[in-house]
Amino acid sequence: MPSPKTTILGVDFSGAKADRNTWLAQGTYDGDSLTLEDCRPVSRDELAALLEKTPLPAVAALDFPFSVPDSFAKFWASDAETMPDLWRIAAQLDLTEFIDVRNRFVAQNGEPKRLADTYHPECYSCLHMVNPNMVPMTFRGMQLLHRLWQTSCSVPPLDAANRDGPVLLEAMPGAALRAFRLPFKGYKNGSNASQLRRVIWDQLSAKSGIPIQGLKNFRALALKSHDCLDAIVAAVVAVLWLRDPSLFRRPPTPEEDNFNPVALLEGWLYAPVFIQPPH
Repeated sequence: MPSPKTTILGVDFSGAKADRNTWLAQGTYDGDSLTLEDCRPVSRDELAALLEKTPLPAVAALDFPFSVPDSFAKFWASDAETMPDLWRIAAQLDLTEFIDVRNRFVAQNGEPKRLADTYHPECYSCLHMVNPNMVPMTFRGMQLLHRLWQTSCSVPPLDAANRDGPVLLEAMPGAALRAFRLPFKGYKNGSNASQLRRVIWDQLSAKSGIPIQGLKNFRALALKSHDCLDAIVAAVVAVLWLRDPSLFRRPPTPEEDNFNPVALLEGWLYAPVFIQPPH
């Protein structure tokens, strides 16, 4: 009996006001290969609507911080215990209000990182506002998650009991590329960006160990747009998680002695460890 296909989504998310820079890569995984069916820019509302009605089972890897550092959370919303508490509060604010809170906190405390970010030296604090500006992405991402949380999606490391919707993973294409031993810096901008994107494109399937059908259909788009390429890399991350979550650094569970509840409030960046491709 053939394995059921799983819907796969990879998202390079944008919090920009213009709302035209979020890219979505979409396909299916059959237990062997990823079949890439589409890669296009979408609005944040279009993304939310698609995730709300996407065929199940489904795994989506989303490139934005799912939450904020514990110290900032205590400053902003001292009663919050888990990510959904912060998502609900974010949904009631506008961006200028969030930035005001961020500015008051940073003036006193700087830009701390979340625990998961400290494992990835390429990560900026999600409170960073200068090249790159992480704040709108973080804020609008939390608003998106508040909407999706109502649809029974599952968001690791939160308890997935009684949640049968899509699995939503916080991902970072750059961290995944580093695990694949592919260029993870300089491929977005700079004099060698086009060449580095070509290297990523040519070796992504082999270095990740994921056969990708239909990839050639999006070559021109991906070589032109690093956002498109990041969305495709995020889709590969979603497949890797579906295939073997043990490939990822994960926070200890409540059943383990070294459990730290901060991950339930800050969220967790799911990036694969070094991938040894099959010979």
